[in-house]
Amino acid sequence: MSPRSVLSTWQAGRYCQVSPYTIRHWINAGRLPAYTTPGGHRRIRRQDLDAFLLANHMPLPEDFQSGRRRVLVLAEKKLLKGLREIELWSEDLQVTLTASAFEGGLLITSFDPHLLLVDLDARTWDGLSICRRLREGPDTSHVKLAGMTKNPSVEVLEEAQSSGVQHCFTAPLDRQELFRFLRREFPNCRWNRSGLR
Repeated sequence: MSPRSVLSTWQAGRYCQVSPYTIRHWINAGRLPAYTTPGGHRRIRRQDLDAFLLANHMPLPEDFQSGRRRVLVLAEKKLLKGLREIELWSEDLQVTLTASAFEGGLLITSFDPHLLLVDLDARTWDGLSICRRLREGPDTSHVKLAGMTKNPSVEVLEEAQSSGVQHCFTAPLDRQELFRFLRREFPNCRWNRSGLR
């Protein structure tokens, strides 16, 4: 079974937007099927939780839905070289890389990324302006924003944060840091640690 097919009470609660205690209550009341591990921990099968949510007219958050997570990387060519391997880290990631602001703009619409990783130091576009416009746009405000800069000064980081950037990496990127960030942002992806060679 993949890591996404079996959930702890904490994971189930997080994506149902209820506490783990509520999940345990539903299990104890016989409303939500679960099993107990030899260590005494409750586990819920993903398909059982999906059925429970549908039967009770509860929304299924997008991050919990199956399907690949789309990551768009907009960076100058020299930075893109080290980022081509991201897609190898998880079979649930679909990664598109571009060094063109024009193509990046088109991909925001056609590729519909869950996450944009943008080069904030690029000479051919204003990365912070791109982030602000995405954050303020009604059709793009859902896109998670991350940036990378060679100058992680307090002023740059504060401006990035005010522009909607949720995490700012120091360029060139530390692969381990990026891997941890993506795992945190997309906890239901199946992760292949051996891709980090």
